Amino acid sequence: MTEILTAALIIGVHVLGGGVWIGAMAFSVFVLHPRAERFFSGSSTFEDFIFTVVHGARWKVVAGIVGIIASGIALTLQIAPHAAAGWGWIVGVKTGLLLISLALFVYVSWVLWPLRVFAGAAELPGVRRRFWWVGVVMIACNSINMGLGILAHALRA
Repeated sequence: MTEILTAALIIGVHVLGGGVWIGAMAFSVFVLHPRAERFFSGSSTFEDFIFTVVHGARWKVVAGIVGIIASGIALTLQIAPHAAAGWGWIVGVKTGLLLISLALFVYVSWVLWPLRVFAGAAELPGVRRRFWWVGVVMIACNSINMGLGILAHALRA
């Protein structure tokens, strides 16, 4: 029984972590930013609002990503010895997608945010467009990753 509960806990952390990451990003990209921009009519108050909302979130996201990675490693160690054919390829693709998402997260956190903070009025629309595109690509990578996780689970034994 302990084995089953441990496996369920690991799967729960992995799936919940991925779902929260996708959901938070989708909300931010498709709901929060567009509605706040309309509400503040593109004024500098919009940027102040966005900075206030996201302040301190970086390290919470990093903690969530660490949980996703740790639980993914634990799942791999549990499943790999008796996985069906094709499972390893799926996990390899999932790892690649995660690396892309991580690289984009680093780019957003340590390149785009400083650019946005110090951007002039003429530069801001371009920076915001880059944020949108990077967010969409990250949502796509993480959503595909989740779908592949479901497929990998089906092929686990």
